[in-house]
Amino acid sequence: MRQKLYRKFRRGVSIPEVLVGLVVVAIVGLGITKMITSQARFFATQSASRDARNVSRSTMNRIISDLRMVEASGGVVSASATAVTVRVPYALGVSCDQSVLSLLPADSAQYGSGVSGYAWRNGTTGVMSYVETSVTVSTSASIACTTAGVGVLTSDGGKLVAVSPGLPVGATPGTPVLLYRRVQYQFKTSSAIPVATGLFRQALSPDSAEQEIATPFASGAKFRFFVGNSATAQDNPPSDLSTLRGFELNLTGVSERAVAGDVASKKEAVITAIFFKNRTT
Repeated sequence: MRQKLYRKFRRGVSIPEVLVGLVVVAIVGLGITKMITSQARFFATQSASRDARNVSRSTMNRIISDLRMVEASGGVVSASATAVTVRVPYALGVSCDQSVLSLLPADSAQYGSGVSGYAWRNGTTGVMSYVETSVTVSTSASIACTTAGVGVLTSDGGKLVAVSPGLPVGATPGTPVLLYRRVQYQFKTSSAIPVATGLFRQALSPDSAEQEIATPFASGAKFRFFVGNSATAQDNPPSDLSTLRGFELNLTGVSERAVAGDVASKKEAVITAIFFKNRTT
């Protein structure tokens, strides 16, 4: 009788029950571990993809603001798949006489960085002519604009300046004029990440420090070219650069680190087109 009661009310678990419990816990733990590992890898993959996209996106505002304002007929100085040099306008205005200009308000940082030259528009042909040899721009107190009936927006940040050498005799008061700076964009080996490609920007004439504005890119990052009214970009620049009407940028960004378990870094291709807004044809 006592033996039956002892067996009926005994406490604890048997060894088989312990083993079954351990197996169940192990299965549940393995499932949770796999889920956490999968989520961590998914997050790492998404982060790497975002980093690769950000490499390309980080350059967009700067390069678009420069290239869109290039004057089509003479604004491109040189071009290749890896480098372009362009004349980027930073101030616009009209002439009051052969040497005095009334400029519209312009960004002070751009204005203070120096001038490479100026271009004036022929009122008869509509063609822009570029003057780039020994060009200087200085503040003027001339009354030429008053005489010519041209306003100067000094209260809004406009400027009255004198340029040397001056415009030719054929340029009448009111002739549109733009001041520009030569700027080069180039894909080459990154200085921050030597195994990758970087995009560099440098203002020229007068030369300023070269800036690496984005990295890392894949080795296939390049410029392509829109010629005439074609909507399809071509790999090689035309022999006549005045027929260029825009650039296609192939920006394949690369994450700095590969996701654990992957051999290579994550790549995200971004392709964008930039057409010149300052064009007559």
